[in-house]
Amino acid sequence: MRGTITAYLQLVRLPNVLTAAADSLAGWLLVGGALAEWDRWLPMAIASMILYAAGTALNDVFDMEIDREERPGRPLPSGRASYRAAAMFGGMGLGLAPAIAGASGSAITASVAAVLAMVIFAYDVQVKRTYLGPVFMGACRGLNLLMGMSSAPEMGGPAAWASAAAYGVFVAGITVISRSETHEGERRGVVGGLAILDLALLGLAASAISHRRFPEVMTGDPPALIAGLIVIGLIAALVNRAAVLAIRDPRPRTIQRTVKTGILSLVWLNVGLVAAVRGIEPAMALAVLWVPAYLLGRWLYST
Repeated sequence: MRGTITAYLQLVRLPNVLTAAADSLAGWLLVGGALAEWDRWLPMAIASMILYAAGTALNDVFDMEIDREERPGRPLPSGRASYRAAAMFGGMGLGLAPAIAGASGSAITASVAAVLAMVIFAYDVQVKRTYLGPVFMGACRGLNLLMGMSSAPEMGGPAAWASAAAYGVFVAGITVISRSETHEGERRGVVGGLAILDLALLGLAASAISHRRFPEVMTGDPPALIAGLIVIGLIAALVNRAAVLAIRDPRPRTIQRTVKTGILSLVWLNVGLVAAVRGIEPAMALAVLWVPAYLLGRWLYST
């Protein structure tokens, strides 16, 4: 039974599920939401986790035949997890998550979650096999951040939209790199993905510097802004280091390590943005989510 449970946790990429919760919570904080209003942000965080888990389950359902050749050890092709159960969970999760998001009290939030569910489904069914795959994957995480902003007037305004767009571009870069993770000697995808990642990091740093353009900013906190920029800078250094190692030694193992580094960096990008815009205290609440994600990532694969 233990092996079966582990297989399902691998199926949904449990370490990454927690990073999805950080997206919507960060969005909520960026537009002036308070941690004390847990009845508003918690439904969004739960919906984010369900959408991510459902999307990854369906991803493996639709990739079953490909994984038999390229990743035979994964839960579905290895027979450790049920194809039917994965399909049912994925479908039900995408269907229920918008209603759960709507429990936050905003119909707009439910609508954003519904759009996100449709983008996830489109990606899993067909789009991931096209050149638009990284764009759609980036849109999924950008929409997840935007879902947290959705209850604010105009969903936070241009500054908030720009940060969500830059965040989505970062995830698109990770996705470009991940397309090379099963092939030996694939440098071009890593180089292209790294260029996209660095462009996104510049955009996120610009959003942090433009913190006064976010809604309900009071006076601004220079130490918090500096701390936020330092966090984003450290993430840039870590991601670039991992990618350069993969370019020098383009084996599946090193490329997968780069992808994992990028995924686990997502929480810290949220931390950096929230620190710059809202201060250290709310940012630390997000940082707490990285701990279980990291520990679980040492046990379960996340790519």
